[in-house]
Amino acid sequence: MKLLILENETYLAQSIAGKLNDVGYECVIAQTIPTEKVDYHAILISSNIYNQNCEQFIRRHSNSIIIMMISYISDDTVSKPILAGARDYVLKPFMIDELVRKIRHYHEYSQAKKVLDFYNAYFSFIQKELNTPTPLQYNPPFIIKSTSQRSADVYAMKYAREKKILFEFVTLKDVDYKTIFKNLPQKNKICYITNLEELKKQERREFLEMAQKYPFIISLISTDKVSFSQVIDICNIPNTQELGGEIMSIKDYVKTIIAKFEGRYPDIELAKKLGMSRKSLWEKRKKYGILRKK
Repeated sequence: MKLLILENETYLAQSIAGKLNDVGYECVIAQTIPTEKVDYHAILISSNIYNQNCEQFIRRHSNSIIIMMISYISDDTVSKPILAGARDYVLKPFMIDELVRKIRHYHEYSQAKKVLDFYNAYFSFIQKELNTPTPLQYNPPFIIKSTSQRSADVYAMKYAREKKILFEFVTLKDVDYKTIFKNLPQKNKICYITNLEELKKQERREFLEMAQKYPFIISLISTDKVSFSQVIDICNIPNTQELGGEIMSIKDYVKTIIAKFEGRYPDIELAKKLGMSRKSLWEKRKKYGILRKK
């Protein structure tokens, strides 16, 4: 990390630079405020050289981590620099560990903010692409019913952003639904539970009966009817029915659907959804080599 030390006391500046070099910082020392824009991760400014030009310098470099090194606290040494864009201050004489801790803290904060801004921008992009509806003003528990897991996820995340809440994520693909209730969930912690469609009908009923007591948001990727106190159905919202990048043949489509849903529906119901007889479904299983799991 490149660091600029603005200090007119040469011995003090060299002492600070030497100690910071020892912990991995690349330091440059200057005794006056640069008139041009410079590029440093962090800038340490002594209040001994603070003036009106310094305040303008801070404003131009507000993206850097600027820390004031001061001998006393006043409007000129603390309040004005911070209003201009400085992050913090240290009171002379100070321990170098205190200064390093502040630099690292603001560096980590800056990096975390960049990552957060990136994901917020990505989410806003996806949200617009999918034409996600405005969340209804329900309080958990409720079910988000969709034909696309991504659409359900985006709806849930949009709900979280608007409500300013955080989720704990659970998928019923990897977790036995009964274990969720062994250690009773905290009633003030909201869980987003996906893949309800993976449960068999009786398991689904049992799970939903218990889920009524907790602040769960549950996604169901299916057009099946479901009995629950609050269901948000976004199956018919434009752009929620996603298609892959390739157009499959009818044969490949039927093969894919049988393989994907054969454990979720009994043969009679799966055949009905595919618009064929149970015998035809059995013949296609045999033809495609898709054996029903027991």
